[in-house]
Amino acid sequence: MAYHCSSAPSPRDSSHETIPRVLAYHKVTGFELGGTWVPPERFERQIDALLDAGFRFIDETAFLDALDGRREPSGREVLLTFDDGYRVLLDRAIPALESRGIPALIFLLSAFAGARNTWELNLPGRRFMHLGWDEIGDLARRGFAFGSHARTHRDLTRLSPEDLRAELEDSKKEIESRLAAPVRSLSYPFGRSNERVRREAERAGYRAAFTLCPPRSARPDRYALRREGIYVIDSIGSIKAKLGTGLPFLFEDFKGRMINAFAVLTPLFKDGFRRANTTSRRSRADS
Repeated sequence: MAYHCSSAPSPRDSSHETIPRVLAYHKVTGFELGGTWVPPERFERQIDALLDAGFRFIDETAFLDALDGRREPSGREVLLTFDDGYRVLLDRAIPALESRGIPALIFLLSAFAGARNTWELNLPGRRFMHLGWDEIGDLARRGFAFGSHARTHRDLTRLSPEDLRAELEDSKKEIESRLAAPVRSLSYPFGRSNERVRREAERAGYRAAFTLCPPRSARPDRYALRREGIYVIDSIGSIKAKLGTGLPFLFEDFKGRMINAFAVLTPLFKDGFRRANTTSRRSRADS
């Protein structure tokens, strides 16, 4: 199978300029043992710096209209996205965006709405709550858009056809049922996809699907859309490089692919810890 995250870094070409850029955040919070978080004060500085640099934040509809060719985007439009749908967004990120009139697209794990993120590695300080359905509904009424991040944050490329279909279809249907609105966009867990996953995303009815490290392509693929992951190590300068061209972009592209390559090891580590704990419990029971 051809995993997208294994593709070599490539310079941004003119095909990437035909659709707006996309940023991918996760948690906006204080310290945690991981890299997918940004301190609230830094998040606000990053957003303000992009505004000051002339970037304009657009909503999901404007992005899809550009993707479908119904409008011509400017060269400095950005779609802001958040993976996982953490409740901690309510503390500082959502107020910061609302005060600036900035829209965002939040990708939900439908099976974890209102629950803790037990799908992540069980490290100290990493048990975060996901948004509950009442909170999600309130945010939708306030203008925030929601997409699917599948049901349970599994590596979709490793699933059986039946489990893959359930991850994509059931999540879409549940979010649509809860919000009484169509779910148009998908974010692949761990940014991982292959041809089979992309075909299933299209069959499930998504209009767009996002990865973090697409392969080299002559033109954008609506089921392998590029996003720039933002992590705790990123500065304002590195974010501007991610949205730019040339050697700075190449460096950030390589850095993002390396981070994503390590992130996909999460389910493997979890399986290993689970087996070790099971073996330990059996040994104690037998002794």
